[in-house]
Amino acid sequence: MAQSDLPGSDNLELLAQKLLARHLRVSVPDSAVRDRVAQAQDPSVYPSGLVERQMRCVAVVGAGASVPLSKRGADLADFLESRFGRDEAELDRLEQVNGLDRDELETRLIALSSTRDTAREVRETIATEYSIRHPTLLAYELLAHLLKHRFLDAIVSFNFDELLDQSLDDELDPDEYTAVVSERDCAAAPPLPDAPNYVPLYIKLHGTASEPASLRFTRDAYFALPPRVVGLVRDLLHTDDCIILNLGFGLGSFDFQRLLAIPKRLQVFNLSHGPVDGKVVERIDHERGAPEDEPGAWLHEVTAAEDGACDTLMQRLTGEIKRLSRAAGPGAHPRSGVPGRLVHFRSVRRHETVAHLLGSDTSRPGWAAEEEWRREEHIDYLRRRAILELAFAGAKSRGLLSLGPLATDRPSRYYDRYRRLTNGRGDDWRAFCSAAGLIESETVPDILVSLPSLRKKRDRGEETQVLHEFAPSKLAHHVLARVRNPASDEDFDILRRTLRGLQRQNDVEIHTNDDRVCSKAFRRPVTLATSTAMLVYTWLMLDGVKPKDRIYVSSETGAWLLKEPIRTLLSKQEHIHLLMAFAIEDDDLVDVYGRTRLQKRVVDPWRHNRHMTIVCNGDRPARAVYFARRLRTPVINPVYLDGVRDVGRLWTTYQVRWAEARPLDADAMPHKSTT
Repeated sequence: MAQSDLPGSDNLELLAQKLLARHLRVSVPDSAVRDRVAQAQDPSVYPSGLVERQMRCVAVVGAGASVPLSKRGADLADFLESRFGRDEAELDRLEQVNGLDRDELETRLIALSSTRDTAREVRETIATEYSIRHPTLLAYELLAHLLKHRFLDAIVSFNFDELLDQSLDDELDPDEYTAVVSERDCAAAPPLPDAPNYVPLYIKLHGTASEPASLRFTRDAYFALPPRVVGLVRDLLHTDDCIILNLGFGLGSFDFQRLLAIPKRLQVFNLSHGPVDGKVVERIDHERGAPEDEPGAWLHEVTAAEDGACDTLMQRLTGEIKRLSRAAGPGAHPRSGVPGRLVHFRSVRRHETVAHLLGSDTSRPGWAAEEEWRREEHIDYLRRRAILELAFAGAKSRGLLSLGPLATDRPSRYYDRYRRLTNGRGDDWRAFCSAAGLIESETVPDILVSLPSLRKKRDRGEETQVLHEFAPSKLAHHVLARVRNPASDEDFDILRRTLRGLQRQNDVEIHTNDDRVCSKAFRRPVTLATSTAMLVYTWLMLDGVKPKDRIYVSSETGAWLLKEPIRTLLSKQEHIHLLMAFAIEDDDLVDVYGRTRLQKRVVDPWRHNRHMTIVCNGDRPARAVYFARRLRTPVINPVYLDGVRDVGRLWTTYQVRWAEARPLDADAMPHKSTT
């Protein structure tokens, strides 16, 4: 069945449109630039009316999103009820008066916590059982992806497990979002979402397992949430248009139902296992003062006939966002020459692969029966995750990477936790690198390169060129034997495609709040916070270029010049200079731009640490996009420049680098690849 034929597809498309509009607004905060784009674009590509709305997009997460933990929760509640007794009368009251599901874990915990002693015992047990941060759940991986790339303004969680916490920590830097668990965290919370220094919020209304004192599920605490924390949620919802992505939450909390009365216009999209209960809908209608002839007009159900799991529904949502971001096609708008595609939705394939290979089905049966089993399970997960992340890092860097940036990236973080948990007696760093297909360079101690046996080879007559690039199939087989053994054909195919995509795309991540260097080096830099911002401001930079205007590009491979709409925008340029580190796209570049118009030079990869595109009006530097990428770091902090002084300094730097580089010809192509 096609995705468009599944139940709730219209609502899913509507939600994707709202998230895309919010993403565009955040990506291009300058209203003048938004107006310029809107004037040039077809309304179907750039829905300016929707983009300009005062809108907030918030995800709300409940227990249904942590399905793999539900059995643990049921076992925990059974154990506590056998010890302290099951209070059926209190469960009846919570169900009938407060609208809570008597079978849900938190409802049972509320009923159990009738005394201070039992409440303390419950908290201590939760801290032991629920402070784990594995396995990896796809729904949470995708939520973290949407938050990082600013399709969401915030996530409000009613769970106290920390699986989503881990996905957020993996995806975002500490300064890229603010976690709020208690009132003391509110001081660090940023201003409202439309403020220029806003970073997304992650609010845990019921506390978190690793901080037992923060847990809120007793009779008093459950219905009297901390005022300052509630105030943050109230501020989020105080808007003209409030879009709520509901994931596994029954909306049964009456405190939250009251908060839903705040937005002028409310739309709740339910991506949960089952529909919202009719009684809950009635209570929210009552809070909002909804007309009797429009019951539940704010609710949009999204369900899948075959599988209503949150993982599946979130995967459908990201698929719909990707489809809509490409709906206009890769070409330029016929009237204006403006790119039809404005939103760059970064691939979620890495998230899908991690969740597939390290998801809940990989946990050992009965792992929670003994504390030592839980510890061994954790150690095993950390080992496999570190190996997998190292393989991803190796593929991203085409088999040649520096330990400097890697020391603070995901592979090292998981390795460090593994070493702490094994008290330094587990496998060492070299063993992990070998398992991920990497080996230390023989000449430079802080450089890792691909294992020669896993590299891509291709014969060219009698000559065989061997580069650092991986053969994705070889690397996938190598890694799976250490991460998921035995592995299925599906496991292999998923990992192979992910590794191939990472290596081909030379994928980098944008860190949104780190312009500490550029803000000092340049007078008027515009920080580009998302990949979409890069796309829009690149169009802004190239819009209206004349054939005799000169273009200067410093790029690792120049592959982005082959993509639409860039090749159309530059199709008539007479002078393009390209400074690159790897000539793997040389043949295609010559096919598109010719040898006369495109002048190319090569610089050593380790000296190619400044990426820039400079547009000169004739010979006068006018506009530029710039970012540093030292030692092949996987993260960048790009800026747009249009000040004469700023662009002029950048152009001078380019001239020096061009003079130092060597021409690209048949006798000087050590980095040439035939891929």
